[in-house]
Amino acid sequence: MFELNDAAAKVANFNPRAEKHGEENKLAGDLKCVAVVNSGVLDFFNKELRKALYRKATPGEQQDLIEGTDGLTAVKFPRLGSLSWAEEYPGYELIIGSGLGLSEPIAITDVTLKRFKFEPLEGGSLQVTFSAVFHPTSEEAGLLCALIQNEVSLTLVSPLNQGKSNKPVQEDLAA
Repeated sequence: MFELNDAAAKVANFNPRAEKHGEENKLAGDLKCVAVVNSGVLDFFNKELRKALYRKATPGEQQDLIEGTDGLTAVKFPRLGSLSWAEEYPGYELIIGSGLGLSEPIAITDVTLKRFKFEPLEGGSLQVTFSAVFHPTSEEAGLLCALIQNEVSLTLVSPLNQGKSNKPVQEDLAA
């Protein structure tokens, strides 16, 4: 599943809104993020997608900088623009790292990712734009409004990896 780990991303917009839950209004929000990542993330969506958007570079074009990869670094259809991906991915955890005036990271659970747009970039990079839909607290909503148009450190944890530590486990040497 699609994940990001401390990726540099731009908070393009945050739209706070109310949702009706029976007679009650519940705070909801749509966070639009833009990140430039390696085109290999397309494999999380469909294994054939990267091959459809990229080709091997010809002599004189930017070559693959990493040995042992498939060399798909040149954009096949530069005039295509961005490509929409109409699938939703519920159950994510979204973490916006500290910095930019944040005293600690913002961690939000039960996030649905949707409205993906992929824009292939030369050199094997990919600009990914997506919306994260969730129910923030009023404090989180205020912090997110303050981050609009700023660069942040973004981590997305898929439902499959929630609760798992990405840090190596150190053996107990006293045992």
